[in-house]
Amino acid sequence: MKNIDFVDKQLRSEIEGCAIEKHVAANTVLMSPGDIIEYIPIVLKGSIRVVIQNINGDEHYLYHIFPGETCAMSLTCCQAQKESEVKAIIEDDADLLMIPVKFVDEWYKYPEWKKFISDTQAQRFSELLEAIELMAFSNLDEQLWSYLVKRVQATGNNQLKVTHQDIAQELNSPREVITRLLHQLQRQEKVELSRGSIVVHSAM
Repeated sequence: MKNIDFVDKQLRSEIEGCAIEKHVAANTVLMSPGDIIEYIPIVLKGSIRVVIQNINGDEHYLYHIFPGETCAMSLTCCQAQKESEVKAIIEDDADLLMIPVKFVDEWYKYPEWKKFISDTQAQRFSELLEAIELMAFSNLDEQLWSYLVKRVQATGNNQLKVTHQDIAQELNSPREVITRLLHQLQRQEKVELSRGSIVVHSAM
């Protein structure tokens, strides 16, 4: 279980006995709103991008999940026995450890697991506040730059295979506005635009 540093031998034994290791290719939608959550993913390698999506299909980027981390929104939904409220997309080819949801509460008997869940929820809450603050108080150009930087940091590659429409969808903005702002960033030499990809400078 690389990148999972639980030291409690009994906890590790239980994880190894029930978890499923899964390789998932980039751009795969791992979870959609309305899905029944049966497994909690812990990232071993790669990253997951999480966006919120309403009933009309409007989206907005929230945060990334990196190696050694899991999704607090999934934890909250499974503990409340609710359907998924978010969309999770594999950002970079990922190896995941899929934990059956029935064990999330059962393993609270292990202090190390309880701390892992608590730390995850605290970290995601902080990231959600950051996302809300960005949406509420920042101009769209600032939101766009933050979005591009975070996607580059998630993959370690400053070339994003993404279209203007893809970005517009995840920032809940008209494509024409995103295109205008991207050309503005290109004039500032922060990005280089080509069909189906964007090279982001000064983001690593």
